[in-house]
Amino acid sequence: MQQFSDSDILEMLRSGEPPKQERAFRRLYQSYYKTIENLVNQNSGSPDDVKDVFHDGLIVLFNNAKKEDFQLTSSLKTYLYSVCRNIWLMKLRKVKKESPLKDHHKHIPMEQSIFDTLVSNDRKKFVESLLEKLSEDCRRLIVLYYFNKMKMAQLKEVFGLGSEQAAKNKKSQCMKKLRQLAMNAGGAFYK
Repeated sequence: MQQFSDSDILEMLRSGEPPKQERAFRRLYQSYYKTIENLVNQNSGSPDDVKDVFHDGLIVLFNNAKKEDFQLTSSLKTYLYSVCRNIWLMKLRKVKKESPLKDHHKHIPMEQSIFDTLVSNDRKKFVESLLEKLSEDCRRLIVLYYFNKMKMAQLKEVFGLGSEQAAKNKKSQCMKKLRQLAMNAGGAFYK
């Protein structure tokens, strides 16, 4: 099998020549399908889900690669994995929203509701204490993204980053630090 660098594959996708594009897709499939298959299967997916997510990820990559301002700020494997992971998480959220909710709350005793409220408040305090331990940039990014619902394009501008992918990478690094802090703190409320 001929070896292609990430930039070779991007150039083949951008070429506009179907044989080159087909060769690039074949190479992407051979190199990364198993990785995406593992991701989806480990998160309640079926073989059909794997195909859908991988193909949707390839479409996103193809469309982005054709943009003049597109720059790969990570390896192609990391980029495709991130895209497919986001696609799969969105599908899982959609399925969760569409599944009918059973009305169990009528049978919960009042003490349980009070307990849940107390636990929820303790979790908020725990997260706030962890956020205080992060750098100013990370704390600000997490608050803007998760609490203010700011989009990656906006975060790119706020933090003066070169691309939305760079913003995603920064968010990922900050979340990794936050998770590590939570685990180091005993993770009593980290689930």
